[in-house]
Amino acid sequence: MDRIDRNILRVLMQDGQTTNAKLAKTIGLSESATLERVRRLEQSGVIRGYTALVEPERVDRGLEILMTFSLKNQGADEVRRFIDAMQSMVEVLSCAQTLGRFDFVAHVAVRDVAALQHFIDEKILSLGSINHMESLTILKMVKRWQPPLPLDEE
Repeated sequence: MDRIDRNILRVLMQDGQTTNAKLAKTIGLSESATLERVRRLEQSGVIRGYTALVEPERVDRGLEILMTFSLKNQGADEVRRFIDAMQSMVEVLSCAQTLGRFDFVAHVAVRDVAALQHFIDEKILSLGSINHMESLTILKMVKRWQPPLPLDEE
């Protein structure tokens, strides 16, 4: 990845809806060369997709929680089942497998406390693989991840 690719990424992270013509003009390449580079970045998996950033509270998901999980054991099958479950739950905004005190940390967004209780009872506890779980209620999101991802200069 060279300087031009990094510039393309910077522009697209700021505005994923920018036109190819505008992108080409901004980075100083022809439209065809720009489109070829963008397609290469997409095909190689550097660009995974384009999406809208949505504020959870504005779509009736105003209760956000950080949840930590320790599994009963670290067998490959149990870990895979937990990961698959996390990936399938719409309430889970993100989930990371971690080293240290907890096995996983998840960022969850639900409507209210009743929805959280339902989520825990029906989806989390039913997995049967949780040894320990803690929930931290988010009072205020100080910084939410959003583009641009810092890219080192070449």
